[in-house]
Amino acid sequence: MLNGIFCHYLPIYKDINGNYCSTTMTNDLFSRYLDVCDNLTIATRVYNLNTTADEAHQEILNLPNIKILEFPNLSSPKIFLTQYFKHKKRLAENMRDKDLIFIRGGVIAVMAADIAVKMHKPYFAEAAGCAWDEYWNYSLLGKFLAPFMESGSRKIIKNAAFTLYVTEKWLQKKYPSNGITEYASDVVLEKIDDEALEKRLLKIQNMRHQNQIIFGTTGGIANKAKGQHFFIQAMKKLQSEFNFRYELTGGGSNEFLKAQAQKYNLSDKVVFNGELKHDEVFKWLDQIDVYIQPSMQEGLSRAVVEALSRACPVIVSSTGGNPELVDEDCIFKRGDVNDLVRVLKKFMAGNLKERAIKNFEHAKNYQSSKLDERRRNFFRQYRDYVTGGKN
Repeated sequence: MLNGIFCHYLPIYKDINGNYCSTTMTNDLFSRYLDVCDNLTIATRVYNLNTTADEAHQEILNLPNIKILEFPNLSSPKIFLTQYFKHKKRLAENMRDKDLIFIRGGVIAVMAADIAVKMHKPYFAEAAGCAWDEYWNYSLLGKFLAPFMESGSRKIIKNAAFTLYVTEKWLQKKYPSNGITEYASDVVLEKIDDEALEKRLLKIQNMRHQNQIIFGTTGGIANKAKGQHFFIQAMKKLQSEFNFRYELTGGGSNEFLKAQAQKYNLSDKVVFNGELKHDEVFKWLDQIDVYIQPSMQEGLSRAVVEALSRACPVIVSSTGGNPELVDEDCIFKRGDVNDLVRVLKKFMAGNLKERAIKNFEHAKNYQSSKLDERRRNFFRQYRDYVTGGKN
C-alpha cells in the first residue's frame, strides 16, 4: 500500500457542517494523485466558513481515501515568526511514513521540500507560477516574504526528482530542475463543444447592435496581483470612445476594487458576481464579449484557457506563461495602463471573429484527454521510480 502526501498553500475551506470544500482543490484534482497512491494526505491552509459549501459556491471534497492536514495562515507575521518551526515539525511527522510526496507551492511546500531532502525522500514538484511575483505584488507582508519564497521555490524545483511545469517554456527557464521534467497545464477542460464557437461567432456579429461591450475577469477580487484595477483605470481613459461594462468573478472582499470604481465614477459599470462553481464559470463566459487577464503574476492561467475554450476574444498581461496562449497584439505590458489602453484600441478595431476561431482551436491543446494522459504517465513514472517498478 502506497501512502502519498500533497503539500500546497492554496486554501481549502471547512463549511458549517464540517465539510471540506473548494473551487480549485477538488475531487477531480486529487483523483490524479490517488491514481498512483492508495491514500492521500492533503497538507494545506484551511479556513472556516460560516455558511454551507453550497451557499459559498464551493465543491465538497468527499473522496474516501483522503485526509486533510490543517495549517493556519502561515503568511501572518505573528504566526510565521512564532509558529513556523512548530508546524514544520508537525509536517515532518506526517511525512515520515509517506512513500510519494507531491509539492506544489507556498510556505508549506518550502517546508516539505526541505524535510524531504533531509529524509532522503525523492519528491515530485509542480511548478505553477513565479513565487516572487506572487508574493511581491500581493501586499506589504508579501514583499517581506518574497525573497524567502523565491529562494525556497528555486530550491524546490532544483532538488526535485521529478518536476511538472504548467508552461511549455517560461517556468522552465525561470526555475530549472536537475531532475526529470515534463509539462502539462493544470487546466481541466472536458470535451470542447463546437457549438461554443458557433454561438460566439453569432454573438460577435451582434456586438455592433449592443449598447455596451462586456469584459470579464475570473480571479480573487481581494488579490491586487490579479490586476483588475488596471482595467478599471483603462475604462476611465477610454470612456469617451467605448461603453465598457466590467464583470468580475471570484471570491474575497471587493472593498479595494469597489473603491477604485467609485474613484473613477464607474460604479454602475463594474459588477461583482462573487464566487462561481466551475460549471457556472463556463456559462458566464458565454455571456461576456471579451475576456481579460490583467494580472501582475501568473503561471499559466487556467481562467484564460477556459475563456479560449469558449471562443472568447482574450487580452492578457505580459506575465508568466500567459503570452504563450495568445497573439502578440493581444498582450500588454503588465501594470502599464497606458499600454493596456493602446492594446484595447487596436484590439477593438481588429477582427474579433478571427481571434475567436484561433483561440478556440488553440484551446483544444488543453483538453483533459490530452493533458491527462501526459500527466498520468509522468505521475506513474515517478511512482515506479520510488518503488523500483513494484507497486
